[in-house]
Amino acid sequence: MTGHIPEGLTAFDGVTAGMDQINHISYIVRMMAPEIPGRGPEANRPEALKALRNFDPDSEPSRKAIEFLKSHGTVVDPTLAVFEMFERTGRKPLATFEPGAIKVAPALATQLRNVGPGLAGADLGEARFAASLKAVAALHRAGVPIVVGTDQTVPGHSVHREMELYVEAGFTPMEALQAATMVPARVMGVEKETGTLEPGKRADLVILGANPLENISNIRRTETVIQGGAIYDCEDLSYHVIVLVIQ
Repeated sequence: MTGHIPEGLTAFDGVTAGMDQINHISYIVRMMAPEIPGRGPEANRPEALKALRNFDPDSEPSRKAIEFLKSHGTVVDPTLAVFEMFERTGRKPLATFEPGAIKVAPALATQLRNVGPGLAGADLGEARFAASLKAVAALHRAGVPIVVGTDQTVPGHSVHREMELYVEAGFTPMEALQAATMVPARVMGVEKETGTLEPGKRADLVILGANPLENISNIRRTETVIQGGAIYDCEDLSYHVIVLVIQ
């Protein structure tokens, strides 16, 4: 059972009611710091900015929340990539942190250019995202299981950005890779079939042109995809997609 925390409930309520996983780190931040407002009208008030800037992942409420999640074995899917995009302020052009954005179809590119609070909401957006990073770092240090998810961002690319952000939050490159492979397989109960490269497991994998353990951004350098017994050359696939878009 995974998803959002319904309006009127807290993450404590959701987990107590039987949720195994929580999607979106924003619910966890408010669990750790109840004084931080949600995304209603109150979210734009000056006190919201102050609360976000004062967010302390080591506070008593934060520790209580983390221990609660650990004791219930709750999994967290932070979707940092979508928050980074929707809290984008204009101070950082999209392509500077998500190069995959230049490869999307025109209709989606138009939508992606028009999200975020803009310069008027820059301080609040940046404070909100900084709190999200701090929360993910605290969860990771405490050993709460974290899995890679992206929500509605750049198809085929933002899963890489999610891993990059995990490293920014304190994961090692190996831990970020495991959050996208081994940990989700274990969470879903399919670790005997997939999640790691071992004899007898499904050989669904990518071959990269550089080592992601040296730099997690090398995960973007996919050269070959093997899935369902078929081998796909990424350069050939990209060429055919470009031709299709032009036509």
